[in-house]
Formats: sequence, structure tokens, C-alpha cells
Amino acid sequence: MMSSYGMYENSMSARPNDELKALIGRTVTVYRGGPESKTGKLLDVQSDYLALLNENEASIVYYVLHHVQSISENAKANSMPSFSANNAAIEPVRASSFYELLNGLVFNNIKVNQGGPESKQGALLAVNDDHIVLFTEDDGVVFYHLHHIKSIYVQMKKEGAAETTGEGAEVPKEEAKVEEITDDQPTEKTADGSPYDQAILSYVNTPNFSALFNYLTHTWVSINRGGPEAVEGILVSGGSGYYTVVNRDEIIRMNPNHIKSISCGPKGAFQAVNDKAANEQQSRQPTKEEQKAEGKADKEAKKEEAKEKERNPKMYDEKTKKSKKKLK
Repeated sequence: MMSSYGMYENSMSARPNDELKALIGRTVTVYRGGPESKTGKLLDVQSDYLALLNENEASIVYYVLHHVQSISENAKANSMPSFSANNAAIEPVRASSFYELLNGLVFNNIKVNQGGPESKQGALLAVNDDHIVLFTEDDGVVFYHLHHIKSIYVQMKKEGAAETTGEGAEVPKEEAKVEEITDDQPTEKTADGSPYDQAILSYVNTPNFSALFNYLTHTWVSINRGGPEAVEGILVSGGSGYYTVVNRDEIIRMNPNHIKSISCGPKGAFQAVNDKAANEQQSRQPTKEEQKAEGKADKEAKKEEAKEKERNPKMYDEKTKKSKKKLK
């Protein structure tokens, strides 16, 4: 299936960037400052992304080139010999495009963007024509538009090393506790309008954002993770190419080109549901004092049983036999 991602006017050319390729193996700084700024060794340059190694964290950041504002190097530092064998076994995911790279990271833990309101960590569940599906601990499933993703952070594993449990660790599908729901198989919605329940999280797998918004119409959604353009409310049918969100007496019309992400329910709702379930389960469990009292009662019952057996062994044996017959 052909992806619509990369068909934007400001996207990079598909031709290899020879100028950046000449920097492979050198220490560079991507972005001069801000949350996306990182310094590391340039590992790879492809048609629309580059791979930067952070040796201290044994991690790789994949930057989308059409968002990268600058790449700088310290010529003096790069002219000096460098000896770094600690991360020699770390290799980036090899892909000819950013879209192909994302497909190679499905079911792995990633961090979308390095900072800012749209930065989020979770398990990558799916990659569609123009968006990805990310499972997060607090917001549940978040749909990110590909065009607004600036970078992807992945914690790498060394060859022969134990499996990583931090960012970038592989997450099997069954552990993510998700159930894929396609367009022709709508999920049953709970009373609060969210397309998930407390037992199992279901996500909608649509080919593009347009189909996703059509499916989410008349449900409570959270658009954008933060910042002044982050809104929550009920998504309703709109016109003239805008999406409309209603929150009490406010009607908000949003330009789809500036919608970076969307999730179902209020922000943090998924974490709130999990916390509530955990608290209820904890409240049903006996406290330490209750466990001690129960253990003490069991000991006293065993002592009385031993005394009874010692006083009248024959009567105790008959009583035990009758109890066993009742159980049968």
C-alpha cells in the first residue's frame, strides 16, 4: 500500500544528501538549542532522516530531515583521534526512508519527539498512511500525524546483552494488552464515550487521519498533547475542511493541517482508570494487621485441635472421618 506520507511540498528530496553523508562517524549537534537538540555521533543519513548515536545512553535518535533546522560540528574536536569501543556493537535500524524505519520499530518502545508538549513515550502499535498508533501509560492510545513527528528516540540493545527494559525495549503484542479494531468492526463504547473499557484497550486502525476522525465523531477526544492549541471536547461533523470540537459553550474549529495528535477521552483518563482499578484491588486485599490476626487465629485453632486429639484420640478420629465424608 502506498503511503501518503512524504508528499508534502516542504519534504526533503529523495536524493541522498552527500554533504551530510560526509559527516557520518563524526560528532555533531542536531539543532542549536531547544528540546530537540542532541549531540552525538552521526551514524546514518538517508533520503529523509538521519540517525544520531548518544554513546552515554546507548540510544539512537532518528531525526526527520525536513524538521531539522541545523547540524553543526566542532571541527577541532572532530580532528582529534577518538577511541570508543563500548558501543561498537550498536547499529541503527537500516531503512531507506523514515516511513520504512517506523515500520521496522513496530511493537518497540519509542519516544516521539525529544521534548515539548508533543513528546510522548510508549509502544508503537501500528504505522498507517499518514499517522502512527502509540500506546501510552497515561493517555492510552495516541494517534500521531507523521508530518508533525520531529524525531524518534530508541534505546538500543548491545549484541549478546540482556533484553533492555527501558525506552526502546521490544514489547510483544500480547503484553501491550490491545485489540485492533478496523473500520468495519467498530468497538463497543463505554458510557464516558471512550472506545476502551477497563478490561482491554481497543484501538481503531484506519488508513488515514480523515477516516480516523470520521470514526471518532461524537466521542470525547483530546487533540494535541499540550500548548495553546491543545483542546478537549466532543468531536462533531464539520464543514469546509475543518474539524469541530464542542466543549460546553465553546465551539472550536480546527485546521486539520495543524492537528499533531489525537486520543480518546480526557488527557490522563487511561492512567486514572488504571489507578482506580489498582486502588479497588488493593482495598479488597487484607491489610497486614488483618493477615496477622488471621494467622494468629489459625495457630490458635491448630493448638485447640491438638489438645482435643490428645484428650480423646478415638473421638477425634471419628470426628475427622465424618468431616472427610461430608467433603466428599
